[in-house]
Amino acid sequence: MSFYTKTVSYLFVLFCSPGLLIAQGHWGDYIPVKEVKSTYRIFGDKVNLREDANTKSKIVTSLKAGDKVQILEKANILFEQNQLKENWYKVKTNGGTIGYLWGGLIADYSFTDSNYEILCKNLGPKLTGLELRVLSKDKIISSLKIEDGPVSNEGWGYKKLKEKDFSPSPQSLFSLKYFVFSEIEYGYNQQIIISLSKDGTLTNHFSWLEGSCDPPACMESWLVFPSETLKKDDSIKRVETKGQKNTIIEISRSYDIDDPKSNDYFKKLHIWNGKTFQTKEE
Repeated sequence: MSFYTKTVSYLFVLFCSPGLLIAQGHWGDYIPVKEVKSTYRIFGDKVNLREDANTKSKIVTSLKAGDKVQILEKANILFEQNQLKENWYKVKTNGGTIGYLWGGLIADYSFTDSNYEILCKNLGPKLTGLELRVLSKDKIISSLKIEDGPVSNEGWGYKKLKEKDFSPSPQSLFSLKYFVFSEIEYGYNQQIIISLSKDGTLTNHFSWLEGSCDPPACMESWLVFPSETLKKDDSIKRVETKGQKNTIIEISRSYDIDDPKSNDYFKKLHIWNGKTFQTKEE
């Protein structure tokens, strides 16, 4: 039985055990929160900055996607629209104008890749997952929705990957890391591999976990790119793995923290065909 088959079987038992159902849905009342004194970008298009924290308040000015605002304070006023519930915030624009914005119009994370600005939005516990928008010259030119379960605003991260390792190479290749709530544990750091084309189109290829643990069962994984070598590690009985042409090798280890001799390895090959990665299990 493969590592993933055993993992699925294990999770099925956990999810279906009546005594553990109480732990499910612990994220149901989660509200994505912005950090005071931090700077964020506007996620919506043609957003109104208001005098007070309500939709009928006087409009102070209008903001466009990608504009920066600094969070001055969180108002204890919640507003829900399209199943997304967030607080209102008192903010200051780059030009010094102060007013109120609903949090659902503010990106939770952003980064620059290939001269494009990428905005990331947590869709909340009801919709689950996240949405990415690509900006070019202050205009939204494409978007991508990723349904990966309820997402937290902890642990965001962007990493540029080696697109030149592949032929023909994508315009850009990167990983996006974020935190996903789990049914049986608090959660885990999920990563997705995404490419960005010359015209600003995003493609989601595959996801992977660096590691997760619901003691005593745990797992960890590594990605090996064509130009890399994963060194052997005798302490966990990991053998050396050399990169393969046009392939990302995913090495996963499952183990029992109460049993030092427990080591089960599994390999996936993500093979680049010039447009996407096709996954093959070994």
